[in-house]
Amino acid sequence: MTRDAIRTGLVQVFGGRIGIGLTDPASPDHRLRPGERAAVAKAVPKRVREFAAGRAAARAAFAELGLQQPAIPVAADRSPVWPGGISGSISHTDELCLAVVSDAPHWRAIGLDAEATTPLSPDIWDIVLTPEELRAVGHLPQEKRGHHGKLIFCIKEAAYKAQYPVSKTIFDFQTLAVELKGHRFRAEFRRDVPPFRNGVAIQGVFFEADGHFVAGAILPNA
Repeated sequence: MTRDAIRTGLVQVFGGRIGIGLTDPASPDHRLRPGERAAVAKAVPKRVREFAAGRAAARAAFAELGLQQPAIPVAADRSPVWPGGISGSISHTDELCLAVVSDAPHWRAIGLDAEATTPLSPDIWDIVLTPEELRAVGHLPQEKRGHHGKLIFCIKEAAYKAQYPVSKTIFDFQTLAVELKGHRFRAEFRRDVPPFRNGVAIQGVFFEADGHFVAGAILPNA
């Protein structure tokens, strides 16, 4: 599967030494390694295909960097277990799986999210969006509000994935407040999530391509 616009966008988001993998989550052809199968032993077939496609995308990203292509099991919290010295992230929609990995020593963690550009359901606007974000959406033309809400959802997911390997903390969408400037974003903590303090921001880049929003964030080493 080729998604040239998405690949080009990811290179612009992450730059540096990055491996990128793209696979089809509907394909039955992706094979899991022994260390990965237990994670989806009781899952429905669709979930198994998505999980396998994500692992295949990650291995393609490793191969692009000229690295060995390992099994990527899950931790007790269901997050991917990356080899030592590797930062990575996986995302999928109904139409594609994306993975990025890096062995850059100055990166502590990375976060990636992709979402179809279908509008965010109004039923969950007040779950995903902070009061300030809700007011900003309300100032947009009616036909753009759900579209913008989905973008904020995508950015918050990417920022959450970037911080999770560091904080190991699950939190809700209200914990992060997003500000946009061009194609860059700041996702600011609204409360302490150790080691992140209230007011600290995760920064990243987003783009739209092939019917998807894609957002990526990098946490540098201190």
